[in-house]
Amino acid sequence: MVDSLNELRAQYEDFLRGERYSQVERISTAVDDYVQRSRSQGADEQQGGKGGKAGGLSGTGGDSVGWGCPRVRISLAELRSENPNLAQRLRHDPLRHLRALEAACHAIASEERPGYDKEDIKVKVAISGPVGASPSSPRQLASSSLRQLVCVEGVATKVSAVKPKVVKSVHYCPKTQQHESREYVDATDPQLGLPAVDTTGRELPDRIINITSSVYPTKDKEGHALETEFGLSTFKDYQTVTLQEMPERAPMGQLPRSIELVLDHDLVDRIKPGDRVQIVGVYRALATAASGQSSTSGVFKTVVLVNNIQILGRDVSHLTFSTDDVRTIRALSKRNDILSILGRSMAPSIHGHGIIKKALALQLLSGCEKNLANGTHLRGDINILMVGDPSTAKSQLLRSAMTIA
Repeated sequence: MVDSLNELRAQYEDFLRGERYSQVERISTAVDDYVQRSRSQGADEQQGGKGGKAGGLSGTGGDSVGWGCPRVRISLAELRSENPNLAQRLRHDPLRHLRALEAACHAIASEERPGYDKEDIKVKVAISGPVGASPSSPRQLASSSLRQLVCVEGVATKVSAVKPKVVKSVHYCPKTQQHESREYVDATDPQLGLPAVDTTGRELPDRIINITSSVYPTKDKEGHALETEFGLSTFKDYQTVTLQEMPERAPMGQLPRSIELVLDHDLVDRIKPGDRVQIVGVYRALATAASGQSSTSGVFKTVVLVNNIQILGRDVSHLTFSTDDVRTIRALSKRNDILSILGRSMAPSIHGHGIIKKALALQLLSGCEKNLANGTHLRGDINILMVGDPSTAKSQLLRSAMTIA
């Protein structure tokens, strides 16, 4: 028997509220960080005179370009350790289970953060951790993987521009002085094919979400002209990326295979051409015919609806930090013994040499460049001269600093 949406949400709430992995704190931190970033962005736009969506999240266009959404990282390995059956069902029916998981996160955020319901925020979930025995390559994706959660590794070869995609358009009729709205669902929408949900969170089996017409309304039912209210309409960021099989993993004498990725909301602009990435997403066949194929051939284009992105081997200046990382960094910044902690973290396998380890930590952090009023330039880089007897771990200490850098 298939569980209802409310039953699935209750199961995920039980997992999220467990004290073992502090999921509730992760959700609260993700929402608070998003609100803070959005308000800072709105204040910057207001000061810059750009006429942007400054002032808050509950205003018009809350999901439009540039705002994204809070995304909570959920480890599939943690879910598997707590509820193996639920993790297995999430892998084989991800779209419905992600809907329930995001609803559970929304319920927790509403309790933990007062006023959350009044703001136009939709919490998204990023699934991390190994999905299967090992990450797949675009060549290994087959029809048996359709509509399932997959983990794919490859090289980004083509990245499109970020464009706004309309989610809900609002129109005004000057003749009748009435507003009307219209929602849009295309072949890449994660809700496509799922039952509609009423205000109580109950699924309606007789109302399946289908693709809507792409024709933009210009007249109402009576034939009166309509004007689009762009400020009241809702948009989302949209981008496509071509992911190619890594050359070293391609069979000898064969060309690397590729797969198209679909990114939206806060995931856009995270990948650059040439990046080696690990993608977690849903492998889907689009409900439109593939290029060059007739609509009766039964051949459809396949894409991966991206849920989470991990950059492999990117420079440290481009690393992204999870909510756990941000929480740990903030906690460490308030400690008075931070230098001692950093020193002990340098080459922990080497006993002693506390002063040298602190010096290496300060060298890695460096200082601030200064230009004095008299024209003197003080550089921020720190040089270290390390002198000592042979076999006293000098090379190992320097190698540890190089690895961290």
